[in-house]
Amino acid sequence: MAGRKPSARRWGALLVLLALTPLTALAHQRLVGSEPAASARLASVPRELRLVFYEPMELAVTRVELLGPHGAPVALGEARLVPDSANVVIVPIGASLEAGAYLVRWRGAGADGHPVGGEFAFAVAPDAIGVVAAPAPPLGEAAGGITAPGRPPPPAEHHPAASLPQGSGFGAESPGYVAVRWLTFLGLLGVIGAVVFRLVVLRIVRRQRRPEGVELIGGAADRAARLGAGFALLLALATGVRLYAQSYALHGAENALNPEWIQAMLTRTVWGWGWMLQMGAAMVALGGFLLARRRPGAGWTLAALGAVALAFTPGLSGHAAATPGRAALAVLSDAIHVLSAGGWLGSLLVLLAAGIPAARRLGKGRRGEGVAALVAAFSPTALLFAGTLVATGLFAAWLHLGPVQNLWQSEYGRTLLLKLGVLVLVFGTGAYNFLRVAPVLGSDTGTRRLRRSAGFELAVGAVVLAVTAVLVATSPPPDTGGMHQAAAASEVER
Repeated sequence: MAGRKPSARRWGALLVLLALTPLTALAHQRLVGSEPAASARLASVPRELRLVFYEPMELAVTRVELLGPHGAPVALGEARLVPDSANVVIVPIGASLEAGAYLVRWRGAGADGHPVGGEFAFAVAPDAIGVVAAPAPPLGEAAGGITAPGRPPPPAEHHPAASLPQGSGFGAESPGYVAVRWLTFLGLLGVIGAVVFRLVVLRIVRRQRRPEGVELIGGAADRAARLGAGFALLLALATGVRLYAQSYALHGAENALNPEWIQAMLTRTVWGWGWMLQMGAAMVALGGFLLARRRPGAGWTLAALGAVALAFTPGLSGHAAATPGRAALAVLSDAIHVLSAGGWLGSLLVLLAAGIPAARRLGKGRRGEGVAALVAAFSPTALLFAGTLVATGLFAAWLHLGPVQNLWQSEYGRTLLLKLGVLVLVFGTGAYNFLRVAPVLGSDTGTRRLRRSAGFELAVGAVVLAVTAVLVATSPPPDTGGMHQAAAASEVER
């Protein structure tokens, strides 16, 4: 086989792996209404703030502040959710209001954990009912600070009025956070790919009973364990950085390492539960890969358990966790989608980085047969996982996209169509490899065809990566029905 071919295929697989990581359908929480309304001029003094959000809010990390006409914070009471709709946050106003302009600032996250924030203004008319003349704020009261229901109010310094990160520009869609998320998914799919390669692909190679295939199993399994350990370590490191990025996006630079706020974020939000599961499962997988080199049976079983647990973690920090009424089904589907992506593209990367090098050590005249045995075992595995990937992807699109016309009427749908079009080329490359390259592997014709397909795979992977980067930053079409239900619940709760 040509010396440059494995390298080209590794980079092509890496780009496709990055491109098809489960970055689709990331939630985009936003404020869809409020009372007082933005820019409203009130004829009576409000007694509370009502914020209506597109998706349910995580109250543990939701903060609201109200600034008065002179920029001073107005005391707010304990926030609560409307009983019939977690989309509506109610914050009592704990002080009388004078006439003038007021600014409401809010910061928080939905069930997916993606940090969002914003502000809006309203004004109280001089002749408004209930207006008073410049009241003095109560001494010692923590203005603007709120906590979750059932929790004691924090000390004054816990939620300082200036703590809401305004204008930092860092959020779920920021390039830095996207890079951290890509590294996280790369490690995740690499871990799953190593497990699938060892427990599925190499078992098929053994059943084929080709002498060259059986001979390379030991070396390929050892390389896969080392590669899996590297991916698990990468995942653990990226997961740690992701915690800091999440806290930075929610709390700002000054409070990013605040232990009390981080604890609340980890223990009282779905995102935090998913983060702890991801870190724990990454360490379990890492231990399994390291053990596999000495005790293969126990080690690979442990790594497989970690890989399965890891598959559920993206859904706990993505749109699946925030799916109204179908969160459990959406998270399960997302986990199968992640397992399928790792089983196809992750194992392809391990095949190229661990399997082919093991085959090349067989010696001249036997390398081609070793590679042929690997590809013959990998091809049906890839087809199975790719088919499952498509099925779960279509289900997710149906779940999150809404009416079919959103495919061409929304920016998200058009970007999704573009990605699907590019993915057709990826599947076409796989079909070409299976139908035209695999049957002649080990010959000069097979080498030439594989070179061409690897170059095309690299180019398509780069395009898919670019389209995915755009799709991640694109909001799914709004669920107007959900908005109307939230507004109705807000009215009923009065």
